[in-house]
Amino acid sequence: MTEETKVTTTKDVKKTVVKPTLKKAAPTVDPELMKKHQQMVNFLRNEIGTVEIELKKMKAILDQLVNFDPTDPKSLEIAAETQEAMNAQELNTYSEEGVEVIEGVFDGYFMIGADQKKYPVPMNYSSKTKMIPGDVLKLKIMPDGKFVYKLIRPAERKHLRAILSRTDENKFTANTDDGKIYFLNQAAVTFFKGTPGDELYIIVNEKDGGAFAAIEAIIKK
Repeated sequence: MTEETKVTTTKDVKKTVVKPTLKKAAPTVDPELMKKHQQMVNFLRNEIGTVEIELKKMKAILDQLVNFDPTDPKSLEIAAETQEAMNAQELNTYSEEGVEVIEGVFDGYFMIGADQKKYPVPMNYSSKTKMIPGDVLKLKIMPDGKFVYKLIRPAERKHLRAILSRTDENKFTANTDDGKIYFLNQAAVTFFKGTPGDELYIIVNEKDGGAFAAIEAIIKK
């Protein structure tokens, strides 16, 4: 019985072609796109901050309405003071040396103009000026688009002692001995290098404490 031997030739072997691996080019980052992204992030942060302040005000008014005493004329003072602080009839828009000028009320984050529009106030300016809700500002919109703010009518102020705390959303707040919580200028806390537990001296609106306070000083714990 004869065994057949199969001979493999080079023709029977399939050649494997190894293709060179091409390195993918690193994705390019558009600086303008990143700038726009950061602007949108900052805008939403400010909007959320404003909504939080408004909700705080509405809650304070609601709590007072729940405890309304028809025999006490002071029962509705918060609503009246809030309306007075936001009264747009005292504000003006005009031209000064060819520059557009808008007056408005500071709400803790924005200036609410006489035209009922919101104008972002830089945190470093509001921190340096120790601005509080109710302060009246003058905004000059320069020909090159630059915003120049000036405090023209400060609201009546009250000084309080508080403790620096931080929320679950990583935002710093001032907690007073009587249980009130005030939002703070985050840039000011960073400037003073504040940490939770530090002793705070804050400034609030005397007539309507609101939900926002300016920092007078931070005493390290």
